[in-house]
Amino acid sequence: MREKSNLLDEWLVLNAQQGDEIAFRHLVTKWHKKLLYQSYIRTNDWEQSEDIVQDVWQWLIGNLHKLKDVSKFSAWIRTIVDRRSIDWVRKHQRERANQKQYVNGADQIDNIGIADFADGASASNEGLIKAMENTLEQLNADSKLILVLYYLESNSIESIAGILSIPKGTVKSRLFHAREKLKKLLKPQNHEKPE
Repeated sequence: MREKSNLLDEWLVLNAQQGDEIAFRHLVTKWHKKLLYQSYIRTNDWEQSEDIVQDVWQWLIGNLHKLKDVSKFSAWIRTIVDRRSIDWVRKHQRERANQKQYVNGADQIDNIGIADFADGASASNEGLIKAMENTLEQLNADSKLILVLYYLESNSIESIAGILSIPKGTVKSRLFHAREKLKKLLKPQNHEKPE
């Protein structure tokens, strides 16, 4: 199923590069929620994530032709969103520290969550997905993003290294540490005795 999704992306990108507006709209429809969630993981600011992703789509209209290997679209677009999100965080770090008590986008993220990353998520998995979302919210942005990209998006170590612009060894290390943090968070829940 994953291969069909990649082939669809490649076909849509090729057509959009040739000026097909409908193909571009399909790319936006397919990727928008995933990119919003990815940006939100970094920024923790829902409105800003919407602005970042919207800016990326607008930029992409004039720059999609720069992508030479259409099979790399997923990594390319995710890298752009991640870098712009990180840039925003760096630029607004002091401002965010002062306003953190007033800004809370967690209730807005209910519309988009892990289920949007997990292809084929069904109603029977909703409880498990919600529990995973709650647990992931306790992790820092780097750990959360690594886990989402690797486990829910099924990206390879090499692909994640490209998306985040870090060495493969760093991806492996971050993935290991993120798993360890996740285990610690899940351990108390798994060993509670029923009353």
